[in-house]
Amino acid sequence: MKKQKKITPFNTPVLLTLKAYKRIVGYAIRYANDEISESKWREVYGILIGTVENNSKVIVKDAIPMVVGDRAGVSYENKQYVDMAQIDASIFERSVQDDKNDFIIGWFHTHPNFGFFYSPIDCMTQLGYQIPNPFAVGLVFDHSKRKSKNFFLGIAGLRLKDPDLGMSSAYDLIELLYEKDQKIMVQKADETIKEVNRNINNVLKEIKSIDEVLRKKNLAQLQRNYGLILVPKEDIKITDNEEEAEEDDRYLYEWDPDFFKKSYRIPKFREKIEKAISEAYDDLDKLEKNIDINKFEARKQKLSKKIQNMLSKPNEWYDELMDEFAKKIEIISPFYEYLDTYERKIIEHFEERSSEYYRILDDLNNRAELNLDNF
Repeated sequence: MKKQKKITPFNTPVLLTLKAYKRIVGYAIRYANDEISESKWREVYGILIGTVENNSKVIVKDAIPMVVGDRAGVSYENKQYVDMAQIDASIFERSVQDDKNDFIIGWFHTHPNFGFFYSPIDCMTQLGYQIPNPFAVGLVFDHSKRKSKNFFLGIAGLRLKDPDLGMSSAYDLIELLYEKDQKIMVQKADETIKEVNRNINNVLKEIKSIDEVLRKKNLAQLQRNYGLILVPKEDIKITDNEEEAEEDDRYLYEWDPDFFKKSYRIPKFREKIEKAISEAYDDLDKLEKNIDINKFEARKQKLSKKIQNMLSKPNEWYDELMDEFAKKIEIISPFYEYLDTYERKIIEHFEERSSEYYRILDDLNNRAELNLDNF
């Protein structure tokens, strides 16, 4: 009887799902394909999400694009490590909620027309994944090898044979299995490639518009005209770094102008609104103590209407801003999974800044109703 080969982490097979494959191809093809001059081809890098099943099979369930490099390599900067840590935390949170064991199972990158191997830098990257997790896998995609005899999907899996040896470890190809028949995987990927190629320029144009028009112009103008977001005084400085100037993730929920003035620059509009609401509550509080119900209700309606009128313009501007954003997201969302970290961050940053403004605006709208029970 033939002795069965013992399964070790190195020779544990890897199952690649259609979802992960399409996402790798859809991102990679943006930067290297037959329609682009080879001199302009660029490598891309991303992470793999999946699980280890019974220590006998690795399942790659998803692939998340991270960063694009140059013709023969990808530079991975500190901010990408921060992004990866955030993604890892998010995956863990979802896994707990959904009772799954998904985590970052490895990484992928491309070698357009270079084939399937590990450079010394690739070996170092693989070490970072495989030392903490011996089952970790690295996938290499080369679009020029698609539909070839041995690499029909244009992708291969690699692992270091003995990561304990560090950079001295050899590497080799590993067994790669597929969720569906390879021809179906290629057919579905071809459909993705067509859709991405047809729409990506328009998607990138909308992302650029979110950054340069909606955020830097429209949202900034809303804050200038109807400022609500407080700016910490220690953060006010002259800088040419627009990203640095925009950073302000803190939001305070209770209004104390004397305290805030010591630490924050209070926008004039915010100060005016807060003062009007505070005075209105004081006024109504006095009337309520005199138990003049009719006078109280009439005064309440008048003061409430006055404050709501003050808030009407920022509400109108904000609604128009978010309507424009919704239209752009409708165009972007079908291709969101083929965007990298930088492109996704542009959208997320606008959402964070606009949400910060909205939280304050929504609080003021509620307080403008002058419900003394909530004061």
